[in-house]
Amino acid sequence: MSGGEELKQTAGYPVSKRTSARYQGTFAYTTVRDRMPKVLVQVIDTVHKEAAKHGEAGTEDIKKVLHQLSKLRYELETDKAMVPIAVGPDVEEWKATFDAYSKCQGREEPKWYEVSWLFAECFMYRKTAEILNSSVYLKDFDPFSGQKEQVFNKCMEEIVSVADYLSGILKEKDRTTTKLRIEFEHFLLLCLWGNKMDLSMMMTVESYDNSHSSPQQMMKTNILADHSTALWELLQLVSKPHATSRRIDYVLDNAGFEIFVDIAFAEWLLSVGLADTIHFHLKQVPWFVSDALIKDFWWTVNTLASSQNKNLSDLGNRWKERVSDGTFVLTDHPFWTTSYEYSAMKAIAPDLYSELSKSYLVFFKGDLNYRKLLADRNWLYTESFSIALEGFEPTNICALRTLKADLVTGLKSGVADRAATEDKDWMITGQYAVLQMHRSNNE
Repeated sequence: MSGGEELKQTAGYPVSKRTSARYQGTFAYTTVRDRMPKVLVQVIDTVHKEAAKHGEAGTEDIKKVLHQLSKLRYELETDKAMVPIAVGPDVEEWKATFDAYSKCQGREEPKWYEVSWLFAECFMYRKTAEILNSSVYLKDFDPFSGQKEQVFNKCMEEIVSVADYLSGILKEKDRTTTKLRIEFEHFLLLCLWGNKMDLSMMMTVESYDNSHSSPQQMMKTNILADHSTALWELLQLVSKPHATSRRIDYVLDNAGFEIFVDIAFAEWLLSVGLADTIHFHLKQVPWFVSDALIKDFWWTVNTLASSQNKNLSDLGNRWKERVSDGTFVLTDHPFWTTSYEYSAMKAIAPDLYSELSKSYLVFFKGDLNYRKLLADRNWLYTESFSIALEGFEPTNICALRTLKADLVTGLKSGVADRAATEDKDWMITGQYAVLQMHRSNNE
């Protein structure tokens, strides 16, 4: 930014076009060039270690896997043609995307630096899953599970603190609307910032007041678009007698601490009557390193249930019962691990779109979900969030996202300038966030 000119969109990409590694010097370019190969190196190292557990019988099988993973890494690093997905419930969806790129570029198979960043990154994880699932010994193996469990265990002090707070709330009767609003703000901020490792500011969980010095107010300073008041007002309508649905859905992001606070918020919503069922949408295959699978949900709940800490064990057992009685529902539709933007869902996965339409509100967690909501386009920062959804509105939508990719929309004039002045890397460090809502016209 120079000469006092206002920041309008991310430099390096054409306005409103999809981000791509074809634009050198952009975050998409450095991600494809540097970060994605490092992820594959990590997967290869993890598979090497896993091979030792299977002895001589698994040697040849796992050697083939390591060869294919190394080949994938080489093709990525040298910008070779991408080899289509051949096995899985989503083969036709991937084939359709490949065909579209092939037609556009005039060659049989697209290359890594030509396609959109979203497609390249999603494809790498989906192809990795295909390679692992081709193995006899590594079928359903999650090369990232150790990291996810480590993150959870490292945050145990914070987890205990949140569990103590929630457990205390569940024992209280006849809370005032003012207190409920404070609790709502607290859990909402936990879910928003829950994928950050430095959570010390959020962990003072005594009764908050509305003073500027509270942790909530300090964390709110870095929320660049905050629709929390509109969200609270929307949720108040659920308690009205005429409410047609009290179902709330979560399209989850990370395992570890984040999934714990997501479930805790869901428990709070149920406990105060703002929901009667919660549907959690998880991934079918290991995805973007830390994304939560159904087995991560169960690992989290079972770990809590087996804890020596009473509040943790009580919550773990309570959440097991919620799955059993249907107040928690776990699903993992294959659409979540395609590269499609969400505006394509109605055409590509009409069953999923119809299912979301049964909900009163859907929370979309994290950076990847936000990118898919916006079709990974370089929107003007001040463009309306609702317009950027490009017609995607199965129901009311709320995006909770810390910025870790260089696109955002729905900001007021001057907000991007303030953030850029404070931190030149404001869009990619996770230090800033947006809490944005779209009110559906289909209510």
